[in-house]
Amino acid sequence: MGLGMNDIDIRGYHKTEGSKVSGLMKFDVYKLADKYKLTETETQILNYILENNQQVLHMAVREVANQNFVSAATIIKLSKKMGYTGYTDMIYRLNFMITSHRKNKERLSDITSFISDIPDELLNDFMSRLKKHRNDIILVSATGFSSPLAEYMERKLLVTGFRVIKTNAYAVYDKNRLGASLVIVVSKSGETDTIAKLVDYANENQVDIISFTGEQSNYIGRSSTVNIPILDDKTLDDRNLQSNYFYARVIVVFEYLMSQVLEELNECQ
Repeated sequence: MGLGMNDIDIRGYHKTEGSKVSGLMKFDVYKLADKYKLTETETQILNYILENNQQVLHMAVREVANQNFVSAATIIKLSKKMGYTGYTDMIYRLNFMITSHRKNKERLSDITSFISDIPDELLNDFMSRLKKHRNDIILVSATGFSSPLAEYMERKLLVTGFRVIKTNAYAVYDKNRLGASLVIVVSKSGETDTIAKLVDYANENQVDIISFTGEQSNYIGRSSTVNIPILDDKTLDDRNLQSNYFYARVIVVFEYLMSQVLEELNECQ
């Protein structure tokens, strides 16, 4: 069968010097070696092919063999072991998958370019808090058009192993009856009364608060441990009657931050 698109671990986008979001190409060849029970020599050959995926398209099997001080038969055996019909099939299929991954990362960088406007220290604070509360109870809250965002965050956190509950119940926050250590809230205006009250309860109980709000100065943002300011195209459109990408941007930023957190957590395992 050969490799699938998910078998090659090409690490995702990140913020780099100059506050630009870019793609970082990095192959986790040892995961592949473990999956296909490759020898040390076979792992070395595969790593060479992945790191030089463009050049090998113009190299015969014997040239690649010479570069790695092995026989052509060893490389052909590797290709068969990984489910390919031979050397040519292997290098072309690997190149196709790597090129596809690279294009996806470039498109993703375009989509997430606005993240560069958010100060790095705020993004880092978010990641630090989430990692800190990896095994603690997390509460998520939002109302109105922001409510589906809270539901999405809850599900995403749940499937990635966090202990999270979406609730707007005052009784839960009042005395922190569930023993939560982190609260995540979303409010476009940053002044939503219901959410502001929950934030006040969280502060009274010394619970960390992460908020996603519009960029304008607002009560919820000022009252949060970490406030992630999101560009709001229509600050005066309280009823969301016009097209507004605030809600979409919240999800994009959240997904970006989650990808970074999960990558760092995986590296620590």
